[in-house]
Amino acid sequence: MLDGPPTPRWQQRALAGLEDSSELDVVAVRLAGRARRGWARRAHAAIERRLFALGPDALAGVALEHASVGLRAGAERAELVVWLSERPLPVAEHRDVLYLRHGGVREPAEDAFRRAALRGRQCVETEVLLRRGEDALLVARTVSGARPFSATLSRDKALWKIAALVRRAAERSPGLALPAPAAAASGPAPSTAELLVRAPWAWLRIVSARLLYTRLWQVRVREREPEPTRGWLEARSLVRWQPGHLYADPFLFAHDGRHHLFCEEMLPGSRRAVISHTELRLDGTVAAPPRPVLEAPYHLSYPFVFAHGEEVFMIPETSAQGRVELYRASDFPRAWSRERTLLDGLAASDATLLAYEGRLWLFVGVAAPNATMLDELHLFTADALEGPWHPHPANPVVSDVRCARPAGAIQLWGSRLVRPGQDGSRRYGGAVSFREIDELSLERYAEHEIARLEPGDLGAARATHTYSCDGRFEAVDLRERRLRAFTMGRWPAPSTDRRPRRGR
Repeated sequence: MLDGPPTPRWQQRALAGLEDSSELDVVAVRLAGRARRGWARRAHAAIERRLFALGPDALAGVALEHASVGLRAGAERAELVVWLSERPLPVAEHRDVLYLRHGGVREPAEDAFRRAALRGRQCVETEVLLRRGEDALLVARTVSGARPFSATLSRDKALWKIAALVRRAAERSPGLALPAPAAAASGPAPSTAELLVRAPWAWLRIVSARLLYTRLWQVRVREREPEPTRGWLEARSLVRWQPGHLYADPFLFAHDGRHHLFCEEMLPGSRRAVISHTELRLDGTVAAPPRPVLEAPYHLSYPFVFAHGEEVFMIPETSAQGRVELYRASDFPRAWSRERTLLDGLAASDATLLAYEGRLWLFVGVAAPNATMLDELHLFTADALEGPWHPHPANPVVSDVRCARPAGAIQLWGSRLVRPGQDGSRRYGGAVSFREIDELSLERYAEHEIARLEPGDLGAARATHTYSCDGRFEAVDLRERRLRAFTMGRWPAPSTDRRPRRGR
């Protein structure tokens, strides 16, 4: 059951996913009528879409093909109703009904994200529930970020992701479901009048901040402390950084008794980053500025460096190319050659490798088309580095903007296996969440948070999203905000303002 005609574009994509499934047979498609959105809501969304270049509108109406609507052969055998319409659920329905709930409330996603934006909530949890007789079961859930400056951006990113979630939920066995939590008491949704009054102030704040401030990413390195989340304010610089250069995604790697720092570096005037390197000094003196060691005609970041067998390899992020590439050190650490492609046809961010119990595991952030890479963690496994790499049957193993995207190498804290993850609920680089892996097998994956590194732990930082440690040293990146300098009455070039937008 969909809205329309016309049908919202995200529902059309959800239908296409159901029809493409090898485990499902769509035998009827019905339209419940057009969802009503007043002129004020439409105007608000149009302004935000123009102001922030939001991309495709998930609620834009499209006409379904005539052949897609109506009954098909075998419709009487239908076992499940997938109810995506905003209309009330059917009262008299003997079949199972799969439906959505946002923030614990059965309401349109647009209302849920408007409520979050206006009430200062960091995220919205969407549940896929199964109504079976008198019972309600929780089949799947995802947590999406709520950007305070744009309810439209937050809503669209979530709906494109939910379109893919619907198929996974419909395919899932009801035997794996849990009893659904009770519905939340949310109170009345914010009025359209409140939205129109408060939204311009949020727009003004974000636009003013982008005009008045530069947002520079830097890296901080220190000798390792007992607590990775404390003491960063007192850390002195162990590397001489070049002014005007952007540094992020630090990776520490100990090799042959020496300690190496690799990082993403963006040179002034450039629109894409390179991988740079410097060697840290064991006597505590300041190391030389990083120098590029790997460049490509496309953006490189997140230089995951590791030893395998007798050789050293690197997996930099190359999501703009739609693949995960493996490089081998031909002359460590200065020269690297591309060895092979590990994953192809997949825009995967921040690939993080783990050798565990005789197998190799690759953690990557993956986004549905038009969604964000901050929300979902996918896991692949192989017997050998060259592959073949197989997706985990529970993918995405994490669907939560507060922790999904990798934030550094997986480490041992005593006997605990800990994965750093990015919290992107309020902003890109909102915090680093340290998560103990509870279960990692060919069938299951589970983790929980045990510590957090907040931007405030680093002083005046506005964001942080990568942590690295090699036993002797540890490093984090942080984003600072500084007033722009005027030169001859012009704004400075935007190329050094911030990192390229990688699935923000």
